[in-house]
Amino acid sequence: MTSSRGRTVLAALLPVALLLIMSPLADLIAALLPVRASEVSWRFGAYGLLVNALVTPILGLSIITVTSALRERRRATVTVSAVNALLALLLIGGFALFVLDYFQLRQAVGAASRGAYDAAAFKAMIVAALEAGVLGWLAVVGFRAASVGSEAPQRDRRSGRVGLVVQVEDDAPR
Repeated sequence: MTSSRGRTVLAALLPVALLLIMSPLADLIAALLPVRASEVSWRFGAYGLLVNALVTPILGLSIITVTSALRERRRATVTVSAVNALLALLLIGGFALFVLDYFQLRQAVGAASRGAYDAAAFKAMIVAALEAGVLGWLAVVGFRAASVGSEAPQRDRRSGRVGLVVQVEDDAPR
């Protein structure tokens, strides 16, 4: 699909994509340790940090999706598309818990701080919804690209078939 120069450049994008994914995730893991999942405030903060940290890794995942599709690496395209779909589902599931934690914690927030608390929570909700949409779309596009690549040779073979050709001479009297 691409020239040899294009393939060389595309191959060089993989380490860049991995750096975009791993660096923010390492920071996120360091910020979330120790895990205190039973604490409402920790869960609320963890989801907010996750949502803010995912913007750059989504860029890395999109680079891998495009690169694997252009290099016609079907298995890699399907794998990264599955990761995108899984992340979208996790964001949606976490969104529901985040909203519940938001209402539970809001009662404990003082009246003076409630505006900032609401603004931060709504920003996280909007970004999470956008990220889930982008990841879902990346998954759909990646799966389509993987299936188009696998069906294209079959379509070419079918359209190139001639079948049985019979020639009848028209010598019979009329």
